[in-house]
Amino acid sequence: MKNKLLIMLVSFNLLAGSSIFAQEVDKIVKDTKTGNDILLGAVSREGLKNIGTWFTEEYDLYTPDTAAINYLITNKEKLPNVFVVLGTWCGDSKEHVPHFYKIIDLVDYPASKIFMVSVDRDKKADEFCLADFEITLVPTFIFTSKGEEIGRIIETPVESLEKDLVNLMKQK
Repeated sequence: MKNKLLIMLVSFNLLAGSSIFAQEVDKIVKDTKTGNDILLGAVSREGLKNIGTWFTEEYDLYTPDTAAINYLITNKEKLPNVFVVLGTWCGDSKEHVPHFYKIIDLVDYPASKIFMVSVDRDKKADEFCLADFEITLVPTFIFTSKGEEIGRIIETPVESLEKDLVNLMKQK
């Protein structure tokens, strides 16, 4: 059931456009710990860029591995779907999510294969139920192919996001 729901979310971006799951995108709330603005629920790239300067700064600073990027471009038809759970209050999310966007821009990763949800410090995402996905740390990048989860990058990559993604794709 978890995998089927994940494929629905990511493959078709149903939550972003469906009246069944209609929810405000880029909803801003106050962080209970700091009082700062954070995003909660479905988020877009624009929402991330508008919540502070960190997105653009990290994006601009990141230089992905060329060999990994070339592999991803060469195998573009095999790119998995990605469900990203992040926290705009979280330092690791503020580092790795912009890096992820740099990678997808270089690879021309289809936006239809990516869905993002931002959580609060309790790993809650407003009306989204994430319990089935066992999210304990953010960011969590969940990769799926042909309806099955093929792997995750949790909090920090082993090597780098792009190299870890290449390794996941080579395993399947």
